[in-house]
Amino acid sequence: MKLYLVKEEERLVWVAALAHEKMYAYVANTRKFHDNNALRNDFYLERWFTYEEIGPAEARRLINAGVGTLSETDHSEALARWRTDPNPQDPTDVLSMSAGHNP
Repeated sequence: MKLYLVKEEERLVWVAALAHEKMYAYVANTRKFHDNNALRNDFYLERWFTYEEIGPAEARRLINAGVGTLSETDHSEALARWRTDPNPQDPTDVLSMSAGHNP
């Protein structure tokens, strides 16, 4: 599993994890990583965002700093879906799985 800091120009957007061609984004509002197919498509095809590979320590620092916090009003539908996600990924597990893959 690889970890990435996802940016839009200089704005820090997500801490993301790529595992077996599936992209997960950390959503601070839920405190979990969630499957994010739109981000996966961007990573492989569109590249509207930039992706900087990071290690687990940097990912934890960014998570603790609030990267991945979404506006409850602007993103209410996405947040509602993620809050009912049957398979969210715990950050501790994600960071642990990526520990052997430091950039």
